[in-house]
Amino acid sequence: MKVAYVFVPHFPLAVEREEDPSLQGQAVVIGGLPHERERVYELSPEAFEQGVEKGMSLRQAEELCPEAIFLPTREERYISAFEEMLSALETFSPLLEPHGLGSTYLEVSGLERLYGPDERLGRNIARSVTEATNLLVRVGIARSKFTAKIAAIEGASESVLIIARGDDRRFLKEMPVTLLPMGEEMQGRLQLLGIRTMGQFASLPASAVLAQFGLEGRRSHQLARGRDGSRVVGRRMRGSQEMEHRFEDPVEGMQVLQTTAKQLGNQLLARLHSRGQVCGRIGVALQFDTGEGEETHIALSEPSADEHKVGLAVERLVSSFDYGDRVSALRVSLGELKQGKGHQLALFPTRTLRKRRIDRAMANIVGKYGPGCFLEARLLDLHAILPERRFTLLRHQASVERIAVRTRHDQALSTSTKHRVHEWR
Repeated sequence: MKVAYVFVPHFPLAVEREEDPSLQGQAVVIGGLPHERERVYELSPEAFEQGVEKGMSLRQAEELCPEAIFLPTREERYISAFEEMLSALETFSPLLEPHGLGSTYLEVSGLERLYGPDERLGRNIARSVTEATNLLVRVGIARSKFTAKIAAIEGASESVLIIARGDDRRFLKEMPVTLLPMGEEMQGRLQLLGIRTMGQFASLPASAVLAQFGLEGRRSHQLARGRDGSRVVGRRMRGSQEMEHRFEDPVEGMQVLQTTAKQLGNQLLARLHSRGQVCGRIGVALQFDTGEGEETHIALSEPSADEHKVGLAVERLVSSFDYGDRVSALRVSLGELKQGKGHQLALFPTRTLRKRRIDRAMANIVGKYGPGCFLEARLLDLHAILPERRFTLLRHQASVERIAVRTRHDQALSTSTKHRVHEWR
């Protein structure tokens, strides 16, 4: 097993500072205004140095740090930013386990062939989250959840820290025992015994630890020795995905609305392809320049993530609205998400059906790993003695371009069909 722990320090504060750079270097307290009867939700290191702590009253926080900037708690915004972070991480592995706001475990076993060494994998993970959220992250990679977490939180100042196989105990040796999951009573007894580091605690006989501290002590003792057999528990997938586009100037042209809706649908399908999901319900919502809105849905006969099928459904929904006013915003949603399942192939599929299935499979792979994931084997010399001189591998874009051409062809076909229907009417 190999686990990555992805961590954004002081996540709510990081979100606030990303939206308002003037808060950088300032003493910040999140929770509300000083006169409100609320508690400190989050704070900056500058406020912590003045004695402010989480959970204390805002009035007390102001007394300790009167120069602090007090901000209201925007928990919905923090959760939204965290979901963006998780969506970026799901492109690496569907097995992720959120561990509090701004931190999560990620199962990364077997990704060496895609990303190379662990150091490169960690940098790719950090870069992906930063591009999605504009937040700086720290990544720890190890063979256990506990060691990966400590590597990300308490390791060196670099954004990525790798703990090689077998180095868990050596890495944890100088870490304080207060980082172990134990109660205050056990921590106090260890302090009285003069045990300050995990290395000191790990050197105690396991039988003595069990006799003195029970099951809680035995669990902490195993962690201090770098032994953690717990697995990453994947979170439940969200029931729906949606995206919204707001027009700078309200529009009323049907073609613009359909094109925008299909673009949003394709972006949502790319997310589904990267996770191996399908949807059973498609929705389109419009907001008019008058402030009113309308929404409609359609249920698919069977769950699908096919671009052609979803695109036709989106076009049909956009055409079903009664456009009395101009549209200022458009939202597309894919609901009733579930993991895609295999299906029985035809015994004698036609050539067209085979090509369509190949294109669909390639679209799923491109959606997960990017357009440059295919290589073309080109023959150089069939009679060469050395195998490496017989052929070479080149970046192959033809298959990806064929998917795009096919998609444009389907769009043009559906548009021409719709025009013929209007002419017939």
